[in-house]
Amino acid sequence: MRSFGDREVFAVRRAARDLLPDVDLEGELKAALERLTGADPETIDPALRPAAGRRLEDLVVLDLETTGFWGCPIFLVGMLLEEEGELVTLQLLARDYPEEAAMLTATSAVLENRELLVTFNGKSYDVPCLRERAVVHRAPTAPDRLEHVDVLHPARRRWGATLPDCRLQTLERLVAGIHRTGDVPSAEIPAVYHGFTVTGDPSRLFPVLHHSRVDVVTTARVFAALADSLAE
Repeated sequence: MRSFGDREVFAVRRAARDLLPDVDLEGELKAALERLTGADPETIDPALRPAAGRRLEDLVVLDLETTGFWGCPIFLVGMLLEEEGELVTLQLLARDYPEEAAMLTATSAVLENRELLVTFNGKSYDVPCLRERAVVHRAPTAPDRLEHVDVLHPARRRWGATLPDCRLQTLERLVAGIHRTGDVPSAEIPAVYHGFTVTGDPSRLFPVLHHSRVDVVTTARVFAALADSLAE
C-alpha cells in the first residue's frame, strides 16, 4: 500500500531498468527531450512540440487498463516516471470495483507534480476515460492541466509508409526493439481482472501487470525514437 494524501492505494513500484537491463531508457528519454528542446520548432512534428523545454522529472508516461464495462471503469493505471532520481514504473491497482475512486485520486496526486504527459492514443482514449471516471467519482482531473504528447499520430506520419501498421505491438517490435513474453493479450485483460475480483488470487494479475509495464516502456521508447528521427 502507498499513501497519497489521505488515501491509501495498492501500488507496485519497480525500477525501469529491471525490465530492460541492457537499455539505458533514462538516457534515451533525457536525450530525446534535449533534442526536442534544441531543435528548430519548424522541424518538429507539431504533436511533439509540447515536449520541448521539458526535463525528465517533468514527464510521465501513462497507460490505462479498463474493465470492459460501459462507461470505461479503470482498474489499473500504469505510469513511467522519475522518482527520487530513478526511472521507475508505478502501477496503481483497484483491487475491487469500489477502489477505483481512491485509485483515481492517487493518480491525480501523481500527475499534479508533472508537466508533460506522454501516451499512445491517449488523446482519444486514456485522457477522456480518466476525465469521465473522475466525473463519476467526483475526483480531481489533473491530466487536463498537463501538456500532452500522444505518440500515435506522429508515429503514423513517421513510419506509416514503411511498417505493416502502427499498432503499439508493431512499433514495440520494429521500433522499440522489445519482444514481450509472459504476457496476456489486451482483449483478455478484462476477463482476467473479473476473475481476480472473484477469487482474490493475486497471481492471476501478474501477466496483466507485466502487460501494463511493457506498454508504458514501449510508449517511452517510441517517443524517444521519434525525437531521434529529427536527425535523419
